[in-house]
Amino acid sequence: MDEFVQLVRKCAEQGEALGRMMASAGTVEPMYLYFRPSEPGKPGALFLVRDSAPVSPGLQLATGEGLRCNVPYDNYFQWVYDRSKRLPVLAF
Repeated sequence: MDEFVQLVRKCAEQGEALGRMMASAGTVEPMYLYFRPSEPGKPGALFLVRDSAPVSPGLQLATGEGLRCNVPYDNYFQWVYDRSKRLPVLAF
């Protein structure tokens, strides 16, 4: 499978789980797309982080546009895919 699609899928699944957790707790806040750039021979990573959560060192904000939580998985996948196409996350 395509390396980029795998990165997007993993992020979308993580975001969907986070959205479900927030919804079950009655928390409604947007999530933002962050990425860790790739390094030689090592792919980067994509993460959805809720607005109130601390951001791990080394992560960069991909877009200031937030994703609302608790949407169908396909919405997470497409949203992440569309916003991460040009990010430096593929191994080189």
